[in-house]
Amino acid sequence: MLTTTESLERFDEQVREIFFPMDCEPARNYLGDFRGRLNSRKLGQLGFAAVKSTPLDVYRRRSHIGEVADSSYLVKIQVAGESQIIQRGREAHLQPGDFTLCLSSEPYELHFASDYSQVVLAIPSALMEECVHQPEQHLGVRMAAQSGANGLFSQFVTSIVEKLDGMDGVLAQRFEANVIDLLATTLSYTGESQRRDLLCNGVRQEYLQRIRHFIRKHLGDQRLTPDWIAAAQHISTRYLHMLFEAESVSVCRYIQQLRLQGCRQALADTAFSRFTVAEVAYHFGFKDASHFSRAFKAEFGVTPVQFRREQAAGGNGSDAADC
Repeated sequence: MLTTTESLERFDEQVREIFFPMDCEPARNYLGDFRGRLNSRKLGQLGFAAVKSTPLDVYRRRSHIGEVADSSYLVKIQVAGESQIIQRGREAHLQPGDFTLCLSSEPYELHFASDYSQVVLAIPSALMEECVHQPEQHLGVRMAAQSGANGLFSQFVTSIVEKLDGMDGVLAQRFEANVIDLLATTLSYTGESQRRDLLCNGVRQEYLQRIRHFIRKHLGDQRLTPDWIAAAQHISTRYLHMLFEAESVSVCRYIQQLRLQGCRQALADTAFSRFTVAEVAYHFGFKDASHFSRAFKAEFGVTPVQFRREQAAGGNGSDAADC
C-alpha cells in the first residue's frame, strides 16, 4: 500500500487502517501545509511501513485501546529528522539510525518537531514475547545506533522496506525469520550490556564504600597512601585510582579534604584547645606543619592560626597556644 496525501484527515485515516486507532495532530507551532506519505506491506506475521510527513504529534490514547483486540510491538526506526517517543513514563529521543519499542496495548505519544521519516516494524505480541526475553523492558528506551548491533538492525530493516514492492513471498518469509532473529540478538545484547553495567556499577560502589570507610577509620595514620589502601583492600593501586576516576576528586585529594575538614572542626572545638595547631595537624595525618598551613588556607581562605583566633573571638573556642 503506497499513499501520498496533503490532507491530515486522510493521513489520520490511513494510519488507522495500517496500524490501529490513534490521533494525528499538527505539531505545536507548525503553521505550514501538511504533507504525508505511507508505504506498507505485510510479510508473513510482520508488518513493515515507511512513514514520513511534516511536523506531527501522534497520540495512542486509552480510549483507542479497547477498539482493537490484537496487541503488537512496534519497532520505530528513525530514518531522517528527530522524534520524541513516550511510553510508561520513559522518553526516547531518536536520531537517525536509533530505534525504540512501543506496545499497542498501552498509551504512548510520538512527537515530530520537524519533517521526519520513520520505518515501523509491527510484530504480534505473542511472537515477540516468544522470541525476545521480556521485551517490555525496552519500551520507550532509546536504542542508539552507535551501540551494539542497533545500527546494523536499523539498516537491515530500512533496506527491506526500500525493496518492499519487488519482494516475492518466498523471499519475504526468509526475511521475516532473519528480522526476528537479528532483533532478538540486538535486544539480548542490550539487556546483557545493561545488566553488566549494573553489576559493574554495584561492585564499584561496594568497593568505594569500603574504601571510604577505611580512609575515615585511618585518617590520622600517616601510612594512609594509595598503595597502603589498595593493599588493605586487596586491589591494585591502578584499580584504586580507576575507582575514583568517576568521582569529583582523586583518592589523594579525597584524603586531604577529609583531613582538612577534621582539622577545621578540631580547631573550632574547645576539646582540642590544649593542642597546638601543629599537634592538631599531626593528629589528622599531616606530616609537615608548613604544608598543612598552606593547604588549610587554600581550602578555607584563612590560615589555621587565624581560623582558631576567629573562633575564639566569636566565643566558640578558648585561648590556646598557636604553635
